[in-house]
Amino acid sequence: MKPILFLLTAVATSYAATFPTDYQAALRLFVSNKFPEAKAAFEALIASAPTPEAKDAALMQASYCEVQLKHVEEATTLAEGIKDKYLGTLCRMKLLTMQSKYAEVVALVKDEDFSLWPDALIFEALMVRGEASGRVRDAAAAEKDFRAALGYTINDYKKATAHLRLGGLFKGQQALECFDEVMKLKEPGATMRYQAIANRARILAQDGKGALAIAEFDRVNDLNKQPHWTMVQMARAATHEALNEQDKARACYEAVVASSNPPADSLATAKAKLSAKR
Repeated sequence: MKPILFLLTAVATSYAATFPTDYQAALRLFVSNKFPEAKAAFEALIASAPTPEAKDAALMQASYCEVQLKHVEEATTLAEGIKDKYLGTLCRMKLLTMQSKYAEVVALVKDEDFSLWPDALIFEALMVRGEASGRVRDAAAAEKDFRAALGYTINDYKKATAHLRLGGLFKGQQALECFDEVMKLKEPGATMRYQAIANRARILAQDGKGALAIAEFDRVNDLNKQPHWTMVQMARAATHEALNEQDKARACYEAVVASSNPPADSLATAKAKLSAKR
């Protein structure tokens, strides 16, 4: 029996060693919107998972693939197979969110005390419930969850996400202050900084503060690589349009069209804007 036991141990060790790498590869497929391929990869990981925790993680991601493929029943079945009750609940919350069933998210966890959950899950759980509350127009509940979420992460990108969501709940000065909190973070990420500035510029332009609105873009002059350079130019153009500065908006769109490797969707929008302005 010893040779067989040794073989089984070796196989298990091999799976344990490759699981994290294979899991990350499957995640990349998912993020790239290659849902059938990601589904197959996560199904293989479910079968080869070296621990119950690893299997739960693979089940969760496989369920997300299924819902993206419009296989709701299959997604639900996979979620029900998750052994960890907290992760299982979070998975169900996210599946409902992916289907825009926000009222059902709120109904599922309205009275849930997330502070009793494992630390690694609390931030995401609060953010998902906060989004759902915001979508059903319960701004007070959404604000409570987003502010609470800030206390459960040290990651600047995640903090930036919470500040952006908070800003989306408010108007005027209160929104401006929330978006400015993103700019105070050390490493929120280029996309988060762009979104904060674009939102601040939009609000200032709506308030008729044109010079201040345009000056906001000076705060992201370092975003000079694609795709963020184009994203900033498109936001700048939209701000000029809001201020009825059509010639300046046109110049931004022309710069995007003339740039190297702009995002395809932004390029198409810029060309359409230019055609409409002729």
